[in-house]
Amino acid sequence: TLGPKLRPHLKTAKCLEVARRVMDGPEGPITVSTLKEAEQFAAGGVRDILYAAGIAPGKLNRVTALRRQGVNLSIVVDSVQAAEAVARHSRETGDRLPTLIEIDSDGHRAGIRRAQAELLIEVGRTLHDGGAELRGVVTHAGESYHCHGDDAIMAMAEQERAEAVGCAELLRAAGLPAPVVSIGSTPTAKFAQGLEGVTEVRAGVFMFFDLFMTGLGVC
Repeated sequence: TLGPKLRPHLKTAKCLEVARRVMDGPEGPITVSTLKEAEQFAAGGVRDILYAAGIAPGKLNRVTALRRQGVNLSIVVDSVQAAEAVARHSRETGDRLPTLIEIDSDGHRAGIRRAQAELLIEVGRTLHDGGAELRGVVTHAGESYHCHGDDAIMAMAEQERAEAVGCAELLRAAGLPAPVVSIGSTPTAKFAQGLEGVTEVRAGVFMFFDLFMTGLGVC
């Protein structure tokens, strides 16, 4: 009801039948945590997949193999070195790999902080000018799993939104594309009061919930 589309994270479900209940259609979109998950869901007909773990250069050939099967697979980086590897692979294969920059929105995960504007823009330029497709930014406020009380989770949800949107705006101000602003954890997705500037939300545990989410008061 807040506007952005849902790109469900299927690392918990790992099940095509469950995926079909939460996807917009039979081809996705979805989020996965491993390339094995991407390969299995692709075999089931899913075509719009975000691999939401920082890409290792040694896995880029598997990414290319899936994309050559017609899978719109996007990947994630959070360093200049990773961006250089993705750009180089894009040039070598003639495929502009769709890539998002991971944002650290809570100070406890991988990613680039909004305060690191120069690094953010350098990564963006490395991708965009080097031959890859800079698709935008992605973040996950894992710290929401340690929040206690509705107000704390709501505050974290707004922090997650603001950091991701702010980083996208920095890229755009530098003349770089950032069409996608992807956020989401189950707690923040449930308690978000507004998602202005966000284009998609990723959450996964909500499909089942669990005792941990019960303890947070999220269920």
